[in-house]
Amino acid sequence: MGDDLIDPADPMYELKVAEAFQHTVNGAHEGDDLPVQITVRRAGKIAAGMGSVARGHSGYTDALRDASWFLDAVVAEGRPHTVVSRSASELWAVLDAWPWPRPGKPKDNAE
Repeated sequence: MGDDLIDPADPMYELKVAEAFQHTVNGAHEGDDLPVQITVRRAGKIAAGMGSVARGHSGYTDALRDASWFLDAVVAEGRPHTVVSRSASELWAVLDAWPWPRPGKPKDNAE
C-alpha cells in the first residue's frame, strides 16, 4: 500500500487525489447492476427540482440536497447487507413536502 500513498507535498497532489477518487468510485462494484425502483412521480419531482436549480432557482438547492439523500438511501437499500440511518421512505417524506418547482427561469433571470 506504501506505493499507493499520495504525498501532499507533490505539486500534482490535487490531481492525483482526484484521479484516485475517480478510479475508486467509477470502477465496477458488487451490486452495481441491481435494479432499484422509484415511482414515476418521485423521479419526475427529482428531475423537476434538478432542472429548476440548473435554470437558476436557487431556492431549490436544499430540495436538491434532500433528493440526493433520498437517492443515496434508495441505492443503499438496493445493496445487500447495507444499513441506512434514515430510510428512503423517511427521506421521501422530506422531499415530498417541497412544492413542485415552476417551469422556466426565475422571473429576475428571464431573458
